[in-house]
Amino acid sequence: MTNWQELLEFADRKDFDVNDFKKNFAEVTKQEVETFKGKIKDEYDQYMSKGPGTPSVSLEEGAELLTASKDKIRSFNRIREENVLAEKLFNLPISKFPELIAMEEANKKYDLIYGIYKEHVNQLKEFSVLSWSKLDANQLVSSAEHFERQVKKLQSKLQQAESIHPFVKLRETITGFKDSLPLIEQLKNPAIQERHWKRIMEETGKDLGEINLKTLTLSRVFELELQNYEE
Repeated sequence: MTNWQELLEFADRKDFDVNDFKKNFAEVTKQEVETFKGKIKDEYDQYMSKGPGTPSVSLEEGAELLTASKDKIRSFNRIREENVLAEKLFNLPISKFPELIAMEEANKKYDLIYGIYKEHVNQLKEFSVLSWSKLDANQLVSSAEHFERQVKKLQSKLQQAESIHPFVKLRETITGFKDSLPLIEQLKNPAIQERHWKRIMEETGKDLGEINLKTLTLSRVFELELQNYEE
């Protein structure tokens, strides 16, 4: 039968093995956390240079980049939680990930901006299929005023909204749409003839082909980009 002394020695050896095991895994955890921090830093650098808030991307591109960024951040957060649990298990200092937090906070603002943009795009898609001959210009005016109010409300919520590139682009987009409506209303005048449409196409540099008011849809009129022409 194993005596008491042997039992104590066995327990000491096991305790040493466990401590050795914990030290090894603590080192592995440290290395994994450092590698993870490097990945976040790379993602943050990419985010700041080509992300949804950069001036070089369009609203359409930015909306897609925002979706991709949110997916990536969700993945990063799952890994972060696993790393934090490991750090707690091995009594390591809990790591901070400021770049990850910064991207999350920025995306909250961009969500509000691109949410309005996507709503506006969906509304334009609905308008686009409308027949020109049956179009009620008041619908367009009402929509423009709705989104203009949304933008103004958002501006009051955002700190330093003027420095947020997607917001400035959103406001320009909504303003441009509204500015195009007076010309669209004028084009609805029964006195407008085919020669007037040809003159507009010459002025805008957009060729819609032969104009048939019975089959013409608003999407073709949008192609003229009338917001760029005040008269």
